[in-house]
Amino acid sequence: MRFSSCIYILALQILPLAAGGAEDARLDYRLKVRLRDAPAAVESGFRMVATPALATRNKVKRLRMGRWQIEPLAASGAPPSAAILARALGLCYFSGPTAQAVPLATGMKFAGRWCRLWQVQTPPEVGAYAYLVEVAPGLLALAYLSATLPEGEIRSFEIHLAGVSLGRHAVPAEEGTALLKTLRHWADQAGTASLPGELETEEIP
Repeated sequence: MRFSSCIYILALQILPLAAGGAEDARLDYRLKVRLRDAPAAVESGFRMVATPALATRNKVKRLRMGRWQIEPLAASGAPPSAAILARALGLCYFSGPTAQAVPLATGMKFAGRWCRLWQVQTPPEVGAYAYLVEVAPGLLALAYLSATLPEGEIRSFEIHLAGVSLGRHAVPAEEGTALLKTLRHWADQAGTASLPGELETEEIP
Protein backbone atom coordinates (compact mmCIF):
# COMPACT_ATOMS: atom_id res chain seq x y z
CA MET A 1 0.00 0.00 0.00
CA ARG A 2 1.35 3.44 -0.92
CA PHE A 3 2.04 5.69 2.01
CA SER A 4 -0.26 8.36 0.57
CA SER A 5 -3.09 5.93 1.38
CA CYS A 6 -1.66 5.00 4.77
CA ILE A 7 -1.44 8.62 5.85
CA TYR A 8 -5.18 9.10 5.44
CA ILE A 9 -5.76 6.18 7.79
CA LEU A 10 -3.26 7.68 10.19
CA ALA A 11 -4.88 11.11 9.95
CA LEU A 12 -8.29 9.74 10.88
CA GLN A 13 -7.04 8.12 14.08
CA ILE A 14 -7.94 9.88 17.32
CA LEU A 15 -4.92 9.61 19.58
CA PRO A 16 -4.85 10.48 23.28
CA LEU A 17 -3.16 13.74 24.19
CA ALA A 18 -2.95 14.48 27.91
CA ALA A 19 -1.91 17.88 29.22
CA GLY A 20 -0.81 18.92 32.67
CA GLY A 21 0.30 16.57 35.45
CA ALA A 22 3.82 15.28 34.98
CA GLU A 23 6.35 17.78 33.73
CA ASP A 24 7.99 15.38 31.29
CA ALA A 25 6.72 14.54 27.80
CA ARG A 26 5.91 10.91 26.98
CA LEU A 27 5.45 9.61 23.45
CA ASP A 28 4.24 6.04 22.93
CA TYR A 29 5.07 4.29 19.67
CA ARG A 30 4.15 1.06 17.92
CA LEU A 31 7.18 -0.54 16.30
CA LYS A 32 7.50 -3.10 13.51
CA VAL A 33 10.97 -4.40 12.70
CA ARG A 34 11.97 -6.81 9.95
CA LEU A 35 15.29 -8.63 10.28
CA ARG A 36 17.08 -9.92 7.21
CA ASP A 37 17.23 -13.51 8.48
CA ALA A 38 13.68 -13.63 9.90
CA PRO A 39 10.59 -14.72 7.92
CA ALA A 40 8.17 -12.33 9.63
CA ALA A 41 8.22 -8.87 11.19
CA VAL A 42 8.48 -8.45 14.95
CA GLU A 43 5.91 -6.06 16.44
CA SER A 44 6.38 -4.32 19.78
CA GLY A 45 6.31 -0.84 21.26
CA PHE A 46 8.41 1.67 23.12
CA ARG A 47 8.04 4.92 25.01
CA MET A 48 10.17 7.99 24.52
CA VAL A 49 10.41 10.20 27.61
CA ALA A 50 11.77 13.74 27.28
CA THR A 51 12.76 14.69 30.81
CA PRO A 52 11.77 18.15 32.09
CA ALA A 53 13.80 21.20 31.17
CA LEU A 54 16.23 22.25 33.85
CA ALA A 55 16.36 25.82 35.10
CA THR A 56 19.75 27.52 34.84
CA ARG A 57 21.22 30.81 36.03
CA ASN A 58 21.78 31.92 32.46
CA LYS A 59 19.85 35.19 32.09
CA VAL A 60 19.43 34.71 28.34
CA LYS A 61 18.47 31.03 28.30
CA ARG A 62 16.96 30.03 31.64
CA LEU A 63 15.80 26.58 30.56
CA ARG A 64 18.02 23.72 29.43
CA MET A 65 16.48 21.13 27.16
CA GLY A 66 15.69 17.79 28.74
CA ARG A 67 17.25 14.50 27.70
CA TRP A 68 15.65 11.50 26.00
CA GLN A 69 14.97 8.29 27.86
CA ILE A 70 13.63 5.21 26.12
CA GLU A 71 11.84 2.18 27.55
CA PRO A 72 9.90 -0.78 26.13
CA LEU A 73 6.12 -1.04 26.38
CA ALA A 74 5.47 -4.52 27.75
CA ALA A 75 1.82 -4.47 26.64
CA SER A 76 2.77 -4.05 22.96
CA GLY A 77 3.92 -7.55 22.02
CA ALA A 78 7.40 -8.90 22.62
CA PRO A 79 9.66 -6.26 24.19
CA PRO A 80 12.23 -4.93 21.72
CA SER A 81 15.85 -5.82 22.32
CA ALA A 82 18.31 -3.30 23.72
CA ALA A 83 19.94 -3.03 20.28
CA ILE A 84 16.63 -2.20 18.59
CA LEU A 85 15.76 0.33 21.31
CA ALA A 86 19.13 1.99 20.76
CA ARG A 87 18.41 2.26 17.03
CA ALA A 88 14.91 3.60 17.72
CA LEU A 89 16.43 6.32 19.89
CA GLY A 90 18.11 7.74 16.80
CA LEU A 91 14.88 7.69 14.77
CA CYS A 92 12.76 9.99 16.91
CA TYR A 93 12.01 13.69 16.69
CA PHE A 94 10.80 16.07 19.41
CA SER A 95 11.80 19.61 18.54
CA GLY A 96 10.75 22.69 16.62
CA PRO A 97 10.35 23.06 12.83
CA THR A 98 13.49 22.89 10.70
CA ALA A 99 14.29 23.61 7.07
CA GLN A 100 14.10 19.87 6.40
CA ALA A 101 10.43 19.66 7.51
CA VAL A 102 7.61 20.83 5.21
CA PRO A 103 4.12 21.66 6.60
CA LEU A 104 1.24 19.82 4.92
CA ALA A 105 -2.40 20.71 4.46
CA THR A 106 -3.54 17.56 6.27
CA GLY A 107 -3.28 16.67 9.96
CA MET A 108 -4.24 14.33 12.79
CA LYS A 109 -6.72 14.54 15.63
CA PHE A 110 -5.43 14.44 19.20
CA ALA A 111 -8.27 14.26 21.74
CA GLY A 112 -10.51 16.30 19.45
CA ARG A 113 -7.82 18.86 18.57
CA TRP A 114 -6.60 19.01 14.98
CA CYS A 115 -2.78 19.01 14.71
CA ARG A 116 -0.91 19.78 11.49
CA LEU A 117 1.30 17.16 9.86
CA TRP A 118 4.76 17.95 8.54
CA GLN A 119 6.80 15.85 6.11
CA VAL A 120 10.52 15.33 6.56
CA GLN A 121 12.44 15.67 3.31
CA THR A 122 14.61 12.57 3.02
CA PRO A 123 17.71 12.07 0.84
CA PRO A 124 16.67 10.38 -2.42
CA GLU A 125 19.16 7.54 -1.94
CA VAL A 126 17.58 6.64 1.42
CA GLY A 127 14.45 4.48 1.30
CA ALA A 128 12.49 6.33 3.98
CA TYR A 129 9.34 8.36 4.55
CA ALA A 130 8.97 10.37 7.75
CA TYR A 131 6.10 12.52 9.01
CA LEU A 132 5.91 14.76 12.07
CA VAL A 133 2.88 16.09 13.94
CA GLU A 134 2.64 19.48 15.68
CA VAL A 135 1.68 18.32 19.19
CA ALA A 136 1.97 21.87 20.59
CA PRO A 137 2.55 25.27 18.95
CA GLY A 138 6.04 25.12 17.46
CA LEU A 139 6.72 21.62 18.86
CA LEU A 140 6.86 18.66 16.46
CA ALA A 141 7.02 14.94 17.23
CA LEU A 142 7.56 11.92 15.00
CA ALA A 143 4.18 10.63 13.79
CA TYR A 144 5.20 7.96 11.26
CA LEU A 145 8.43 6.53 9.89
CA SER A 146 8.97 3.86 7.26
CA ALA A 147 12.59 3.08 6.45
CA THR A 148 14.38 0.32 4.53
CA LEU A 149 18.04 -0.04 5.45
CA PRO A 150 20.60 -0.91 2.75
CA GLU A 151 22.71 -3.12 5.02
CA GLY A 152 22.97 -4.59 8.49
CA GLU A 153 20.93 -7.05 10.54
CA ILE A 154 17.78 -4.88 10.44
CA ARG A 155 16.08 -4.74 7.03
CA SER A 156 13.33 -2.21 7.82
CA PHE A 157 11.70 -0.09 10.53
CA GLU A 158 8.10 1.06 10.76
CA ILE A 159 7.12 3.37 13.62
CA HIS A 160 3.64 4.75 14.41
CA LEU A 161 2.79 7.31 17.07
CA ALA A 162 0.22 5.74 19.44
CA GLY A 163 -0.17 8.38 22.16
CA VAL A 164 1.27 11.58 23.59
CA SER A 165 1.32 13.05 27.09
CA LEU A 166 2.72 16.56 27.48
CA GLY A 167 3.61 18.29 30.72
CA ARG A 168 2.71 21.92 31.28
CA HIS A 169 6.14 23.14 30.24
CA ALA A 170 7.14 20.67 27.52
CA VAL A 171 10.12 21.90 25.50
CA PRO A 172 12.19 20.32 22.71
CA ALA A 173 14.48 17.51 23.80
CA GLU A 174 18.23 18.07 23.83
CA GLU A 175 18.70 15.51 21.03
CA GLY A 176 15.24 16.09 19.63
CA THR A 177 16.34 16.17 15.97
CA ALA A 178 18.18 12.82 16.13
CA LEU A 179 16.12 11.54 13.18
CA LEU A 180 17.68 14.12 10.86
CA LYS A 181 21.20 13.07 11.86
CA THR A 182 20.32 9.43 11.27
CA LEU A 183 18.93 10.15 7.79
CA ARG A 184 22.10 12.04 6.93
CA HIS A 185 24.23 9.17 8.27
CA TRP A 186 22.36 6.70 6.06
CA ALA A 187 22.94 8.97 3.07
CA ASP A 188 26.64 9.14 3.90
CA GLN A 189 26.76 5.35 4.11
CA ALA A 190 25.23 5.20 0.64
CA GLY A 191 28.25 7.20 -0.54
CA THR A 192 26.32 10.06 -2.16
CA ALA A 193 25.04 12.32 0.60
CA SER A 194 22.65 14.92 -0.79
CA LEU A 195 22.68 18.62 -0.14
CA PRO A 196 19.52 20.09 1.49
CA GLY A 197 18.39 21.53 -1.84
CA GLU A 198 18.40 18.07 -3.42
CA LEU A 199 16.20 16.37 -0.84
CA GLU A 200 12.96 14.84 -2.08
CA THR A 201 9.49 14.80 -0.58
CA GLU A 202 6.34 12.88 -1.42
CA GLU A 203 3.35 15.16 -1.92
CA ILE A 204 0.07 14.02 -0.39
CA PRO A 205 -2.99 14.96 -2.41
